[in-house]
Amino acid sequence: MPVDEPLEQAGNLYELMVDVESHTAGYGPNHPDTLAAAKRLAIAFRDCGEVAQAIDLLTRILDQPASSSQVDDRVRVDLLSTLGQMLLEQGHLEQATLVQRKVLEWRIRYAGSDDPSSLDAKADLATLLFALGEDEEANTLEQEAFESARLHLEKTHPVACILAWNRAAYYDRCGDPDSSRRILITELVWLLAEDPSRLGKAENRIRSLVSKRLNWDFQTPCQ
Repeated sequence: MPVDEPLEQAGNLYELMVDVESHTAGYGPNHPDTLAAAKRLAIAFRDCGEVAQAIDLLTRILDQPASSSQVDDRVRVDLLSTLGQMLLEQGHLEQATLVQRKVLEWRIRYAGSDDPSSLDAKADLATLLFALGEDEEANTLEQEAFESARLHLEKTHPVACILAWNRAAYYDRCGDPDSSRRILITELVWLLAEDPSRLGKAENRIRSLVSKRLNWDFQTPCQ
């Protein structure tokens, strides 16, 4: 007899809540395993449509004083990223932006300003700022991330691809198609010669966008 889906979900949530309580009692609220268990519970709440509960859970955990351990802090920034994504999905742009600023600050603190995770976080903050109409700051952040990626990452890196596409799209929006095309040619046109099966999800999406933007047809290279 098939398990009723709502009952199954309720059972999973109960098990995850017990898991969080068990980890908290055994290891403390800031232990990486406790934080990972809390993230699993928050995602389960979201998947069940209880997004408000998911956001409240993550907010309460992150409001607790952080430990002095960098390992714990790195797990906490993962929770911050999850919280920011949930806020964005709910259309809470200003709150999501505040969270993303913290994410960027932590990424830079622990990985350095030129690390791919920091550049990705800077690009995400720029996207939110553009959505809020804060174009000047958004443009500055996005340009900084793009230039840093050109200096410190290979152009084939997924983050470098995303940043290059974002800048090309920005110039298109500003009515500067020549600058946009220049970036596409110098930074992204290599994607069109690649076998899609060898590219990641982000690169394949950008590959399709570049092809449409340049009005180029492409085929999978002969094996």
